[in-house]
Amino acid sequence: MMRYAFFLLVLLTLFFCGVGCNSTEQDLVIESMEESGTRVYEVFGMNCPGCHGGLEKLVKKISAVQEAEANWQKKQLVVIVRPEVELNDEAIYDAIRRANFTPGKRIK
Repeated sequence: MMRYAFFLLVLLTLFFCGVGCNSTEQDLVIESMEESGTRVYEVFGMNCPGCHGGLEKLVKKISAVQEAEANWQKKQLVVIVRPEVELNDEAIYDAIRRANFTPGKRIK
């Protein structure tokens, strides 16, 4: 009986934590990532959910990039730079162009 009560409690906790996550909390996560060597770039031409995959793949091939995540709705590319490594913005702009998108300015 105690096992089932504990199991139910864990499930309810996970459910409410999952439901409580919204875009504002995700934005806070992105802001905290920005403080740790994360850059944000504008990208124009991403018009559908499937567009960002090729861009992410190309950017992740850059040796100084630890992680990359494109958001077609915000028209942004978030890049996490490897610690103690220099990343040239032109390498990112080149990858954006090779993915057939138009690079905008670096936001952060």
